Amino acid sequence: MKRHHSLRGFTLVELLLGMSLTILVGGILYLMQTTGMSTVKKGTSQLLLTSEIRNKMERMVSDLRNAKEILEIQPDSIKMRCYKYSLEKPEPGEDALVTVSYEVERGARRQILWRSENRENPVKMLSLEKIGEQLFQPFYAAHDPHSPTGWSYYPFDMVSNDSGNRNKICTIKIQLEFKQQNESSVLVTSVNMRPASTRIRQPNWKFR
Repeated sequence: MKRHHSLRGFTLVELLLGMSLTILVGGILYLMQTTGMSTVKKGTSQLLLTSEIRNKMERMVSDLRNAKEILEIQPDSIKMRCYKYSLEKPEPGEDALVTVSYEVERGARRQILWRSENRENPVKMLSLEKIGEQLFQPFYAAHDPHSPTGWSYYPFDMVSNDSGNRNKICTIKIQLEFKQQNESSVLVTSVNMRPASTRIRQPNWKFR
């Protein structure tokens, strides 16, 4: 007896269901890949931006560490007298003092942090969509009979701008809050000003 085998193909419904599942799985994989690449690109962009801003902030920290006195200070600007090191003068004296200024220029679309030295043309340090308004926060040391050490830190009043307290400024908190291309972050550090001639540097300072 001969047996007859019937050949059965896919129905139209099965073909449509298979195509739908293929398109659905492909769409999910594409979405996952696109999201992953976007996340990596965003993280890389933020890392590069933060790294550049850290380098500029280190320049400010270096100037403040070598500052002898603060001439003027406001939340978004500072003017100071700093010792300037060089190969010719590894131990700088009073003749190595320079006037260094930092100032934020606030425009409608861009905000720029400028640095100038003596009467030279200002140098653009940062150009961002937004720079926080409390960039410099100074503190001065004064006698405090209630303190175990006999003295305490007090916030310097930049409105009254008392010259006596300004001469006592010894610590400045730098809070660089910025925004660029939908990326925002905050870098914060505190700097103790010390005469450069002492060759002393702050140990273990870091950004937070």
